[in-house]
Amino acid sequence: MPLRLFVVLVLVLLALFKPGMNFVFAWCGVYLVAQLIEVLALNRYLGQARPRQAVALNLFADVLLAVIFGWLAIPVWASGTPVGAAGAVLLLCGSIITALMGAEGCIAAFLASAAPHVTYLVATPLIAADRDDPILPFFLAGGGLFCLTLSMVFLWSRRAMEAERRARRAAEAQIAAKSAFVAMVSHELRTPINAIVNGAAALANPGERPGETDRTSAVLIRDAGLMMRTLLTDLLDLSKIEAGRMGVEVVDYDLPTLIVDGVDLWRNTAEAKGVGLRLNDLEGAPQWVRGDPMRTRQVLNNLLSNAIKFTSQGEIVISVAMSGPDGQRQMAITVRDTGPGLTQDQIARLFSPYEQLGVETARAFGGTGLGLAISRNLARLMGGELSAANAPEGGASFTLRLPAPEGTATPAVDEAEAAALALPDRSLSVLVVDDHDINRRTLRQMLEAFGAQVETVDDALAALAIAERQVFDVILMDVRMPGMDGLEASRRLRDHGANRQTPIVAVTGAVSPEEIAACHEAGMTGWVEKPVNAKHLYAALFEG
Repeated sequence: MPLRLFVVLVLVLLALFKPGMNFVFAWCGVYLVAQLIEVLALNRYLGQARPRQAVALNLFADVLLAVIFGWLAIPVWASGTPVGAAGAVLLLCGSIITALMGAEGCIAAFLASAAPHVTYLVATPLIAADRDDPILPFFLAGGGLFCLTLSMVFLWSRRAMEAERRARRAAEAQIAAKSAFVAMVSHELRTPINAIVNGAAALANPGERPGETDRTSAVLIRDAGLMMRTLLTDLLDLSKIEAGRMGVEVVDYDLPTLIVDGVDLWRNTAEAKGVGLRLNDLEGAPQWVRGDPMRTRQVLNNLLSNAIKFTSQGEIVISVAMSGPDGQRQMAITVRDTGPGLTQDQIARLFSPYEQLGVETARAFGGTGLGLAISRNLARLMGGELSAANAPEGGASFTLRLPAPEGTATPAVDEAEAAALALPDRSLSVLVVDDHDINRRTLRQMLEAFGAQVETVDDALAALAIAERQVFDVILMDVRMPGMDGLEASRRLRDHGANRQTPIVAVTGAVSPEEIAACHEAGMTGWVEKPVNAKHLYAALFEG
């Protein structure tokens, strides 16, 4: 609208200085009336709750405006000069392009605005010029080609605008889903935080029965910590997957043992809920296969956890089937429950991150809705697939399909694991470098349980200063600290000083291959992941 009014203003100013153009003033008055009708029609359209009822009036206003605006080309062409004819053509073509821009991919709006101008483009030379002009057929042919090109441009712009709208709607939906997800994570975090705060308060004030209270509070804090670690692991896994940094390994592992251990892990939980947990015969399954046992176990645990969560009665059945020739053997691990089952819409959204089956599901069962999305991505990273369907007997059925090439038996590790938990014969001196007091206190408690002598500092500069005066057996270095980070501190320790040869173990929550490589390049000799596991810390100290 502002563009059209600007063109009208320019034409009126030209008419003031050009003799014989007085018709422009009358035309301008009629045009402004038509423009006012379009404004009123548009406001009526925007002000209605069901605007479809006002579309016809808007289309009529568009046609009226185009008829009045395009009429100006006839007297301009009739001026009888080549420049006048060219000006009329430019006026009509500019109006058609403006209609193309204003329609924004809407066919009805484009036809209402452009059809009168196209009609004028064909009719004006027949009305205002010599019909016997030998060039007229060429002009009409050019007008036809212009209309053909215009229709192609419109279809292209329509597709582009529809794609842009779809992308915008998808982005808005994802933003809304992420906002709901953040709110859900906040809710999920409050539960374990509440347990930790209250458990710690009970430990600080044990009351009349300190022994029983201490044990109950410790178990409460442990369970809350495990819940928070599971949530954090899901968030980190999804972040790695979305960044393309999640990796899998290929090793030989005992498939029946993995599945039996996974089922046994959840058996007590299922029995406490009154749900049966049955593992079908594994005789057809090979013992040793090649793949990623940790990620396979992660997916299986997630499927069993969901099945128990959504099954109120009946049983959960786990079965394993093999298919394909030896060189391309596939295994299918199926977890079938007798829960409420799934609708087709739920199956379509089931593996989308940031979504659950619905608000009521989130309220009733909790959780972030990340587990299945992560599990499917892990299955695909391992060369397989995770699918869901309704079981014929009722309930839902989830099937994990993975390549299962033949593996080789590996020696038992029971003795090695037992040795890893044994305390060392000598006392280690350990320097802990971390900017968070809670982390320093936690590591001190764990290290002193191993019999280590511990010094703690809260930044890299303090670590460099104490390392000039004292030699340590091991340095635990936080990677991300304000000011100088752990990588730069490690480089300086390796450059000079009494601890040039001291092992430096990174303590970090970032464990992607690139970040681990950066730690090694800085001179670090090992790493443990936050939240720190006592067994992993012991292995880094005494086996690394």
